Amino acid sequence: MTAADDRLPAPLLPTPKSWAPGAGYYAFGEPTRLELDSSFAALAETVVLELPGLRLAAEAAAVGAAAGRALTVRGPDTIALADKEALLNQPHPEQSYVLRVSADRVDLAALGTKGALHGIATLAQLAELGDGKGLPALEMTDGPDIGRRIISPTLTWYAGFARAGFGTQLWDGERWRTFVDWCFRRKINALNIVMYGFWPFEFEEYPETVLRGLPVETWSAEIGDWVQVSFTHPNLVKPFLSETIAYANARGIEVYAYVGMNSYSGGYPVVHPESRGVLSEALKAQGHVNSYDSMCASRPDVRRYLVESVKRIEEIGFNGLVFEESEEVQWFCQCEACRGKYGHLPPNDAKHAVTIELLEEYMKVLRPETLIGVRWLREPPIVKDRAYLEAWAAKLPERVVLFWAPGLEDDDREFMKWADMFGRDRIWSRNCEGSGFAASLGRIPYLIPDVFPESLRNYAFQHLWNDIAQFQGAVNTGCAGINGYGFEWYGHELYFMAPAQFGWDCWRMDREAFLAHAAVHLHGRENGPRYEAVVRRLPCIHETQICRTLPSFPFMPDKYTGPEGIAYLERCLVDARWSAGELEAILSTPMLSQWQRENAEATLLMARRMAEISAAGIAFARFELERDAGGDPATLRQLADAAIRHAEEDERLIKTHYFDTKAHLWTGVPIGEYYVPMVINEYRKVFYETLGDESLAPDDSVPYMVGGESLPWEWLLEWGPKIAAAKPLAALRRPEGSAPA
Repeated sequence: MTAADDRLPAPLLPTPKSWAPGAGYYAFGEPTRLELDSSFAALAETVVLELPGLRLAAEAAAVGAAAGRALTVRGPDTIALADKEALLNQPHPEQSYVLRVSADRVDLAALGTKGALHGIATLAQLAELGDGKGLPALEMTDGPDIGRRIISPTLTWYAGFARAGFGTQLWDGERWRTFVDWCFRRKINALNIVMYGFWPFEFEEYPETVLRGLPVETWSAEIGDWVQVSFTHPNLVKPFLSETIAYANARGIEVYAYVGMNSYSGGYPVVHPESRGVLSEALKAQGHVNSYDSMCASRPDVRRYLVESVKRIEEIGFNGLVFEESEEVQWFCQCEACRGKYGHLPPNDAKHAVTIELLEEYMKVLRPETLIGVRWLREPPIVKDRAYLEAWAAKLPERVVLFWAPGLEDDDREFMKWADMFGRDRIWSRNCEGSGFAASLGRIPYLIPDVFPESLRNYAFQHLWNDIAQFQGAVNTGCAGINGYGFEWYGHELYFMAPAQFGWDCWRMDREAFLAHAAVHLHGRENGPRYEAVVRRLPCIHETQICRTLPSFPFMPDKYTGPEGIAYLERCLVDARWSAGELEAILSTPMLSQWQRENAEATLLMARRMAEISAAGIAFARFELERDAGGDPATLRQLADAAIRHAEEDERLIKTHYFDTKAHLWTGVPIGEYYVPMVINEYRKVFYETLGDESLAPDDSVPYMVGGESLPWEWLLEWGPKIAAAKPLAALRRPEGSAPA
């Protein structure tokens, strides 16, 4: 595998399959006549909007209407025979195109609307990333390696449960349109939009379940204190969802609603706690909580609510619905009705049985053309008995496609077992959600494993490198699609670029070359290498890792204590400060684009947080060493003050830059993703016990909280070493011209 061709007139992403440069430019400034094949007449408005630099007339002419400057889009009626043959040789002819740019004409040929739109997207990207002189002369034949290239941004993410709203969840309609344009230019052809928690749309029959007027405590830098505000989702303030879906559809992008099967389904289980699954006294005694708010599937009111919710979601205009089973793997509802219906089954089998029942009910009310997907069977043991899988595969309705298939949890042999059993055409996604882990870790950097100590790589298995290997494996085995679960956007745009590149031009480059190319694509030829270097050095530390007295976090169980931990944190501190300096240099560059500034600012915030976390951990670990060695109180006090000061600065950065940061108690369990107050309080307990100074006394009001994403994943502590030993077998490239593996 090789890097992208440096002769490309712009750092296109995805890279084109084959191309040859020409001489000169099709200059901007002069009007251009738009000529459309009759089969593409409906594309006129989209073409004009996406290519403003060409000054296209809104009224399209017939192909070959006159001489002179023109953008001609040829289809089945006017395409040349040689171009048709070239397109038919592509893996997906209906999505492919031939493009020629000369000094006086732009010719685009495609067999269908999807291919024509992809060609327009390439022209739009050439105009956006070029040198401003115009469209460079070239000839290109291009098309994707896999049919569905999907990403999953968030519209709501555990809203009203572990969160209120952050990042993309705070965007209005105009901001979503610019994001759709970003996806269009990079040939993403479906969005699987996350809607967990209170609904971000009107629901007249169940108005109490929508995200309106939610009381949120947010930090006010003006007064240096928390203030209670009322948060209403932007789509409820000024509705944009239906229009955004139509806007995406006009650009060949389908939009799916990604929701819980019977957990986090609107605000129903918060407003109606009696609807939740019931914990027995024995389960409570074992420490279980219903943190995932799965609802009791035996209750008629729950069944009716879920069915009405599905109908309402389709009504908004979504092209499909993707359901996710609750990630709780340790218990199932223990009410009398559930024990009577499912009590003979293990908890996970009971959950899967409910999934089948609900899918069958949903199919009765959804239109035949509406896509139905599911993420299920995700619990340990990851390697499942073939007979067990066959039994569940036989029960899954044929209409339902899979938006989860095993990733690298135990080599790709398990994935290939699924591909064989369910059929490659039903696999639309694999376990690719490195960015989801970043979001669940309180938005700390989580990109590539190179920045982790070797011991942590056993657990930190969801990262960009593994996502890429899974995309390649899906392409290599002939699956229907890939889905990059990019739950976090700011500072993690690479997670969105990866499915765009490896779903389109999968074998152009390996992961190292991709990182270099994607960095240049995002930040330009001057700042791109600088950003790439930051990604390779920026450390990733969770706050609980610098506090020995807190339980191990399932995703990040290492503890940095003693001389070895101090040495590691000192290296991280150097790297974090260096990264911050490089990002500040990028931000000082004039004329940055919106995407460049967003990315650099978000990554700079991460770097500053990593510096403070490292410094706090160093001071705390040194305090413990000095205390154990009988150090003098003055030195101990200095170290205690330093640990608290740096941890509080980390908290200040979080509070002043993120809207939704305080632990929530809506569900009856303290839940959140930002652990710094708990860490500071643990520090204070240790300092107060040693020094007895009342100014260091802990605050009993600080909740001992759990992470919204952490409880059901404790099995990672056992499976981590197995995951680390896994190999991406499906991504081994097959010989040219051979059939899928």
